[in-house]
Amino acid sequence: MQTYSSTTTRHSLRTITAAVFGALALLNIGGCAAPRLSNPIILQSPYPEERVWAVVPFGNESGVSIVDGAAVADRFVEEVEGVDGLRCLPVNRTIAAMKSLGMTGVFDRQQACTLMRTLQADGLVLGIVTTYDPYKPLRLGIAIELISGSPEDNRRPIDLRELTMPTSESVGADTPSTRVAMSQASRLFDARGHDTMAELDVYTLGRTEQDGAFGNRAYETRMDLFARFASFVLIRDLLHEEGFRLNPVLATEETD
Repeated sequence: MQTYSSTTTRHSLRTITAAVFGALALLNIGGCAAPRLSNPIILQSPYPEERVWAVVPFGNESGVSIVDGAAVADRFVEEVEGVDGLRCLPVNRTIAAMKSLGMTGVFDRQQACTLMRTLQADGLVLGIVTTYDPYKPLRLGIAIELISGSPEDNRRPIDLRELTMPTSESVGADTPSTRVAMSQASRLFDARGHDTMAELDVYTLGRTEQDGAFGNRAYETRMDLFARFASFVLIRDLLHEEGFRLNPVLATEETD
């Protein structure tokens, strides 16, 4: 009876051991499996052809002196470059063109058209930071305006006499060369707000490692990433407005 008991015990232990190792192997296989990947949302341009935008360094009306308007504009450029059908010039190139024209900023439509033609751009983005709090929970308010001209007008040769004329900082009367279309967007992004966080979750899908140390929460702690998210939403709103401008029938159908 003792021999039978020992043999049975050893057999049972081997069975249990095999089962444990089998379960561990299955867990390892599951743990090594690559996480499912998701594609990020890609915005679509409403224009029939590829267009080029330029972005002026953002102004600062937030009351916070540490705001770097050029850096915020850089984040905006990065998001424009991700739009299907749009390209965006580097902010440094826009700054260089403004310096060559003697511009300290863009204060009227004539200046906007001159700068667009100098850069060979189809659209010019002007922005203002209205709220800036870089400490968690992050808060960022931005108002932007897109000035669009026809590609044919913006790319016609520049009259050198126009470039040597003083650039008045006062708003002048509209002339045929300064008739431009404008679209606007503004938002306050508050990491405490459920609406902001819901949009952030949508934006970060496919843009972050969901199983990483921070996942999409990194966008809640770093203002540069938060500014990219804000830029994406504002660009989306701008393109929405541009779509209505190009096709007013769509705007009429949406209000019905």
